[in-house]
Formats: sequence, structure tokens, C-alpha cells
Amino acid sequence: MALSKPKLYCAWFCPFAHRAWISMLTKGVDFEYIEQDPYNKSADWLAINPRGLIPVVVHNGRSIYESHVCIEYIDEAWPSEPRLLPRDPYDRARARIWGDFVAKKLVPPHYQFLLKQSQEEQDDARNQLLTNILEFTQAMDPEGPFFLGKNLGYVDIMFAPWSYRSYILKHYRDFEVPNTEEYKRFHIWSKAVNNHPSIKAVEQDKEKVLAFSRPYAEGNAKSELADAIRKNKVLP
Repeated sequence: MALSKPKLYCAWFCPFAHRAWISMLTKGVDFEYIEQDPYNKSADWLAINPRGLIPVVVHNGRSIYESHVCIEYIDEAWPSEPRLLPRDPYDRARARIWGDFVAKKLVPPHYQFLLKQSQEEQDDARNQLLTNILEFTQAMDPEGPFFLGKNLGYVDIMFAPWSYRSYILKHYRDFEVPNTEEYKRFHIWSKAVNNHPSIKAVEQDKEKVLAFSRPYAEGNAKSELADAIRKNKVLP
């Protein structure tokens, strides 16, 4: 149990950081939210996270970072219901497998589609994103509405920050997941996620988010994330 009030270093614009924010809210943790500019690599900030990235959870004087690690830590440090990862070892392993799929197969093509400027590259990213969303959809619990069943969990939180900001790709690339039978389960999932109280609590002003995303859409973004996409490297 908590010995001191945890701190969450986050940023309003960062979907990766929102994973930890959503997790804190879902678990009902009493925490201090600290807005942190990850572009400010001050000595004080690097002392909290040597990588200089967000999110960071500081709990009992110790730093936990990497967004997927933060989700797991929050679930384990505050083990009361609701659980974000299943108790059953197989189900927990499966959740991690599909969380890894989100990180490697859904988030990168999202940014490739947004950042790339040639029509050919955008078309490739669009097709890859749709193919991978379909694979993600087919792995969902058939009843749902969430990925593993009735409750919001680890896999949902891994992809939720991009789901509830789907209007970014709609605005800049005229992209929407087709409203067809094969994607029907995805739309059920998306609606459930986007309407969850913990998700709605972290939503930001749409116009503000679109303005922040414009440099990516125009190919001018200067960030570690944008550099990784340009060089086809693993996302930071």
C-alpha cells in the first residue's frame, strides 16, 4: 500500500503519458498530477527520469517510467479492484502479448500515416494500419465490450489514447475505420473505451490537440518520436 501520495508526471498532449493517467484514474488512486514538459531536459527532470520522457510515476521516492511499465506498476502497487491485468497467468500473458501488438503494430503506422508526406507512403501506412486493426479486432473477446471482456484493462489502455483521438487522422488524412461487418467489433470496442469515465476525464480540447498535431501532419515535427518514425526505428 502507498506510504506517500504518488506523483504522476504527465503532459496534456502526450498519448503515451495518458496511459498512466488513465490507469491511475481507473484504479481510483489518490495522486498528484504534475504537468511536465518532456522537451525540457533540465538536470532536475533528468534526475527523475534519465531518459527525460513521460510518463513517470514517483512513488515512495522512487521513479517508475515507460508507459506500459507504469500501467503494470499501478495495477500491482494498488491491487484492489478493478484489476487492469487478469489474475490468471495465461490471460495475463495474453494481455501482454496484445499490449505489445499495440506498441509495435498499431501505434507506429498511426504516426507513419500522419507524418509521411508522399501519397505512396501514406497509402502504405493506411493499409498497414487497417490490416493491423482488423487483426487486433479479431483477437477481442467476442462479447466484450472491452478487449478481454466486461472491464477496461491493460490492452484497452495501451491503445485508448489513440482511439479517443481518432479525429486527428480524420482531420488530416480523411481516415476512418470502415463501418463494415468485419470491423463491427472494433467499433463496439471503440465506443466502450471512448465513453469510459477514466477516458473521458483525460480528454483535451479537440482544437488544441489538432493544433499540436499539425507539425506531424505537415512533416515538420521535431521530437524523438518523429525522428524515430522518419528513420523507421523503434519508438522511444
